[in-house]
Amino acid sequence: MTIEKTFIGKLQENWQVSDLLKTPGRINMLREGVVTLIGIKRLESEALFVSSEGSMALRETSKVNFAGRERYWWLARKFAGVLRRVLLAELRIEKCTVDKPCIDCEVCGLLGGLDPKKEGDNKAIQSRLKLQDLISVQEYEYDEKFRVRQPDDQNKENPTPFQEVIVPPGTCFPFIVRIIKPSKFDIGAFLYANQIADGLGYGNYSKLRGNATTNWVAIFNGFAHVSVYDVLSKGGELEKEMDAFAQTPKKPVTDILKGEELTNVINWANLKENWEK
Repeated sequence: MTIEKTFIGKLQENWQVSDLLKTPGRINMLREGVVTLIGIKRLESEALFVSSEGSMALRETSKVNFAGRERYWWLARKFAGVLRRVLLAELRIEKCTVDKPCIDCEVCGLLGGLDPKKEGDNKAIQSRLKLQDLISVQEYEYDEKFRVRQPDDQNKENPTPFQEVIVPPGTCFPFIVRIIKPSKFDIGAFLYANQIADGLGYGNYSKLRGNATTNWVAIFNGFAHVSVYDVLSKGGELEKEMDAFAQTPKKPVTDILKGEELTNVINWANLKENWEK
């Protein structure tokens, strides 16, 4: 699947970390362009997104007052952690982890990291993937689910009861991503890893739940000024609101990929050999 006729086909193949360290900071990197991706994430199974542990007997998903309603709140860093794990595994990078980034591999080149040195000479690189927190279309609903936790010690017979307030299946979130100083590798790796991460799941107990799907609406060449607040405060159907923005984006967007062109890019990214080193 070729993308050479699109603006993505004209991007740098990949950036070396040494190249990125020459222009530190996201502001300086803006000189080399931005790609904005917008879509809709939909939960296919229940999920639990917590920002603090809370009491032992109750685990309540995060919430926030936003655009006139109390809504489910999915922190972007929770998504970014799963994305990094997927990329490290898929690219078979062994000397880098989520907790101890190496600052030498292509994953760190995209997602950034800090490598503290004992001598105080820290090595750091800024993330070029700019994510917004995901805030739900649907209103938050306090609905306790009663669960039981089986004891780790098999000699103990009594399970521990507890309660959860989860995010129900079908909950949708506007999904806005910007990649600063983008390369073909960045676009392909992100789209590919996002799809795998959706299947693996997000949040607490993601081995059992938190599965999602992403419906991409458009990819913009430029810093598209799309506002989650504006989209949610209109109160209409999310698909129509996002599609309407894709029809008439504000400057400095210079090009848009949607429809068949967008599908071609997604299909291109699904074949790892198209963008992998």
